[in-house]
Amino acid sequence: MRSSRRCSRFRLVKHARNIAILVVIAAAIAAIPGAGTAASIVSAVLSLAVAALVAYFVARLYRDRRIDIYGLGDLDRGILYASVAGIIVLLAASQEWTTTGGTVVELAGLAICAGGLLRVYQAWRSY
Repeated sequence: MRSSRRCSRFRLVKHARNIAILVVIAAAIAAIPGAGTAASIVSAVLSLAVAALVAYFVARLYRDRRIDIYGLGDLDRGILYASVAGIIVLLAASQEWTTTGGTVVELAGLAICAGGLLRVYQAWRSY
């Protein structure tokens, strides 16, 4: 029992320390002149890293499931590719659609793409 309490306290102190570090970094970015530009650069680099990881994951998934994808048939494979491309385009353009009408259009487009992906999933499960 004593060791679990000590472990729990250690975790609490560890989390508090991590939060304090984040607060200090945020205060430094807000107070130091020019730190906002550096933060923007770091944010852009991290965004590119995440995009590269997603692209790598998708490429690996495609290579691992290539036979399943080609087994879908031409129509379902076309729907799969069009739905994925539609989702990518809609998410890339989402920053430009800041109005309510743009949001409705984006949600409708995502719903159509999700419906296409659901159809492909059902066709894949039927094999």
